[in-house]
Amino acid sequence: MEFIDLVAKMSDDTFAEMVQASPRKIRETLFQRLGIKAKKTIGLKVHAKAEERTKKLQEKLKTASSEQENRLCEELVRNFLYTKRPLLKATLDHLGIKNDNGLVDEEPTFFQELSADKVKALVEHLRGHGFATEHILTYLRFVKTPHLDGVAKEAA
Repeated sequence: MEFIDLVAKMSDDTFAEMVQASPRKIRETLFQRLGIKAKKTIGLKVHAKAEERTKKLQEKLKTASSEQENRLCEELVRNFLYTKRPLLKATLDHLGIKNDNGLVDEEPTFFQELSADKVKALVEHLRGHGFATEHILTYLRFVKTPHLDGVAKEAA
């Protein structure tokens, strides 16, 4: 399950940022499907409880296996990337792909044709512009860019 794997391997901070970027309905559906209940107490620890639920969600996703959970993970990542439009735009501009502030009208299959050298140069370019390496790799994995293993090891 490619999207479950992508989400499960994220750092705690990126995962929490991704969950918060998604609409409440998506988050609550995922919490419900994985049996993560909300505490029904009112108090000052609401933020801490949300963090606790997010951590439980990440732990449960590491062992998730259904196609529905995979689709929900895909939606989580898609919503997260929508909030990273400057990263998307910088990527597409570097590749010379016509875009509307990071969005394209076609399926991004052109990523799958990139050589190892182009992928490495792209990641270096984006890191040089201040984008977080984990966000860059999440985007490139989402669009199925090849040759990321070596680049990810070098970036670490």
